Amino acid sequence: MNKMNGFSSIGMVMLLLLCGGLMLGGLQLQLNPQRATAASESAAIKTFVLAEAALIWGSHQPWQPTVSWQCRATDQAFSHACVLMTARNRVMLVGVGGKGQKAIILWQAAAYEQGIIVPLPHRWSDFCPFKEVLRCKLP
Repeated sequence: MNKMNGFSSIGMVMLLLLCGGLMLGGLQLQLNPQRATAASESAAIKTFVLAEAALIWGSHQPWQPTVSWQCRATDQAFSHACVLMTARNRVMLVGVGGKGQKAIILWQAAAYEQGIIVPLPHRWSDFCPFKEVLRCKLP
């Protein structure tokens, strides 16, 4: 009689292991797409932070703005800042993070006073503010 109880206990453990394995497999199938989404969002956030950092870095650089775009690479990989004189004592500062189709570009209106760029508050955008398409093309 003892032998029967031992086999039923082993059978119950095997059944529990099988159910647990099936549940873990199903959970893995649900988590795979979410992992890809989280990785994509994480990459987008990193690219946005690179663009923001390039914008801030560019505002602290010594520029001599002209009517054509000037760009400088930052110390960070895949980011740079650009500046363009738009009007007397006004410039457009641009921070670019990433490259290719996944690049994020932030535009910042700024004042140009005595060789110093002073970003105007609440004046940044994630789309080109110019009506002319050619002015939106960065080198």
